[in-house]
Amino acid sequence: MQRRAMSNGAKATAALFLALICWGVGSPAAAGPIESKSATSASLPSSAIIIDRDDRLSRDDYARSFGLTPAAMASRFGATGLVRCGSAVGTGQLVGANNVLVTAAHVLFAPGGEPRGRGAACTFEINAGGRRQTIPVDVDKVVCGARQPYTQPAVKDWAVVPLVAPAKGVRPYMPGTMQVPGNIVLAAAARSGGVESYSLQNCQARKVTATASGGLREVAIDCDAEGGVSGAAMLSPEGVFLGLYVGFRSAHPGKVGPFSMSHYNFGLSAEGGLREAIAEVATRAQTLSASR
Repeated sequence: MQRRAMSNGAKATAALFLALICWGVGSPAAAGPIESKSATSASLPSSAIIIDRDDRLSRDDYARSFGLTPAAMASRFGATGLVRCGSAVGTGQLVGANNVLVTAAHVLFAPGGEPRGRGAACTFEINAGGRRQTIPVDVDKVVCGARQPYTQPAVKDWAVVPLVAPAKGVRPYMPGTMQVPGNIVLAAAARSGGVESYSLQNCQARKVTATASGGLREVAIDCDAEGGVSGAAMLSPEGVFLGLYVGFRSAHPGKVGPFSMSHYNFGLSAEGGLREAIAEVATRAQTLSASR
């Protein structure tokens, strides 16, 4: 079952929906018609927001399409993994250090503000260094925009949190500045229903839709997304961390259509409080590692 939560309503029209999407989050989404433009999009759940057609590629297909070696893929896009926290499944990535996780706040926190899980019930999973690594998230040490993101503007739906141990054999993403308009790569690890499904898509940051104090921007993008993509990295083609995916606004969720201000996905830029939190948690994590 796909679920969504409403947020930022003061900035939306009555026909415009904001969904913060990950499996097991929020209240039930209304089903909508799906316009079949390809065999892939025809089977997508009703809250998937597809712009024109589904252009997501598997990692292997992306590498073949752009002539990238396994080493280049690992260097540019290898820091993305699954976040499992309670019943929620979303996407996260290592940024700034091998034990610093960045994701959407609603992946980690329930509507009441309590963590969805702790210890073994809240983990980051990544394939790196030739093996599967599952590392608990130290959710009590989180730095985030809001612990109750459903009642706050979407620009606060970010979280930076240390892992209890560093991932091995992973090159973390380093933060940069997103150009709007500009080219991005959306790197996701899951799809609706908590299904593990890594994908990469070349797409564009199209328009700034809100700005928080400190300079963090909410940005409309023309990438394709669905449940499980919450928290996914928006990267440069070279693998620089430009921000993270949060959700969508659509007057017709589930129905394929062109990008417009009534049908788009959006994310947050790696600026302001989010950039400061990455630096803070990375410094803290490096200090802790050095003392062991």
